[in-house]
Amino acid sequence: MLQNLSIRNIAIADNIDIDWRSGMTSISGETGAGKSILLNSLSLALGDRADSNVVRYGEKRAEVVAAFDISRIDAAKAWLKERDLDDGSECLLRRTVSNEGRSRAFINGQPVPLAELKVLGEHLIDIHSQHAHQSLLRHDTHLKLLDEYADNEKQLQKVKEAWIAWQGLDRKLNALSQSHEEREARRQLLEYQCQELEALELQEGEVETLEIEFQRIQQSETLLTQSHQARDILANESGENAAQAIKTALNCLQKINDRSEPLSNAISLLDSAVIQVEESAHDLDAYIDSIHVDEERSHYLESRLDTIHTLSRKHNINSDQLFEFSQSLQAEYSELNESQGSLEELQSEVAARKQTYLKQAKQLSSKRKTAANAFSKEVIEKLNQLAMPGAQFKVAFLEQNKASTSGIDTVEYQISLNPGQPLQPLAKVASGGELSRVSLAIQVICAEHSTIPTLVFDEVDVGISGATAEIVGHMLRQVGQRGQVICVTHLPQVAALGHNHCIVEKQHHAKNTTSTIKRLTDEHRIDEIARMLGGIDITAQTRAHAEEMLRTSARAH
Repeated sequence: MLQNLSIRNIAIADNIDIDWRSGMTSISGETGAGKSILLNSLSLALGDRADSNVVRYGEKRAEVVAAFDISRIDAAKAWLKERDLDDGSECLLRRTVSNEGRSRAFINGQPVPLAELKVLGEHLIDIHSQHAHQSLLRHDTHLKLLDEYADNEKQLQKVKEAWIAWQGLDRKLNALSQSHEEREARRQLLEYQCQELEALELQEGEVETLEIEFQRIQQSETLLTQSHQARDILANESGENAAQAIKTALNCLQKINDRSEPLSNAISLLDSAVIQVEESAHDLDAYIDSIHVDEERSHYLESRLDTIHTLSRKHNINSDQLFEFSQSLQAEYSELNESQGSLEELQSEVAARKQTYLKQAKQLSSKRKTAANAFSKEVIEKLNQLAMPGAQFKVAFLEQNKASTSGIDTVEYQISLNPGQPLQPLAKVASGGELSRVSLAIQVICAEHSTIPTLVFDEVDVGISGATAEIVGHMLRQVGQRGQVICVTHLPQVAALGHNHCIVEKQHHAKNTTSTIKRLTDEHRIDEIARMLGGIDITAQTRAHAEEMLRTSARAH
């Protein structure tokens, strides 16, 4: 649900920060106080388009941040996780608009396209107002609400699984059903390429091994020359070498009749040096003997590497990728050979999967049509209670059906607001206020199954009063008991039934005007209900009436 809304520099609101609670929250205030700013800001956070006009005069940037608790909203959590945007049980939607009209959107601190904000917002909140943010105007919403009412979740899953199985095989069949000439031409090309690569008999990792060996052979002459020079310096046959020089020095020192510590150390070190130099010479002899300049092997390596590099360039890949490339070509060639005999078998399997899908989809369609009648009757009953006498409502199943993961049905909500008038699509007939009341009726019916936890109703009480207004209030409170309802209202009968009550006020200062919103205490709530009842002059009798309305609401619930 919505936990907090922070508004900065939008229209005449400079700094609004308010926490929201579960249940039904009534929002009231004088006309022009800024209630529309609250809803417009919320719509911005949910991805509505904006321009520089929303930025408060004299400011560089406007910002709105909406914080939601999504711990119980599985659809939102899955959506965020799929895009690596999840951040625990809280979700922050942030929107900024500059005074030059530039807009940026963020989800949990990460920048996202505006469309992403809009899609996520549809999982979190539904605004029922005279704005375009109305899911009830979309056919997919009609089907979704009907399925929620009919408790079709399990059957929907069966349809989805059957669809995925059918479409997966169908895509494979389409790939295999290319023209015979195209497949045969590809098969022949692969046959030639595979034969060419098979003749090479390339082994995995061979290229690197060959290149290392070839480089060593190429360097063998240099290695031998340098090694012989070092060997001669250490110990050559002429005797003029490092070992002989050390021995001469050692012999001279050993003839000195002095056993002081520095001289003893020098003799010891030279003695060790003779041994180490002679051992180094022996090791160099072994290393020189290990180096063989094999001209025949060198020519073989050069020729094989040249063949490998030529084939690699031919296929536009690196030499070290040639082995894997050869494997992939062979796999494709084998698959094409197998497809010659498996096409008919696959066609039969696709047909079977399609029939399975249609069977599940028809069962779902049957459940929908059964539920549609009861659903329509309940909506009509609620509309009559909401001061729409004579209204007719129907869930129409359209003929332009198209198979999808949600089945084969396309439904449309149709309504007639006046006796004698034909049923027409809801989007074409209902005005803003009427649409809000139709939506209210449907949401009350579907509340127990709704996946959208926060509902916003903007002046759903337009055109009604008295007992009907009280019925609207009871309905909104009923929905709020199962989630969160935010209701902007001008009617005290509706406002008094809220679990919480906020007021929007306009404050005039010496140099500017600001709009604020605050939560009312019990005492101030009585004052606000009295204002809504009596206008400017609030009498003791008006205040007593307000107290009685609030007490009646508390007793009723």
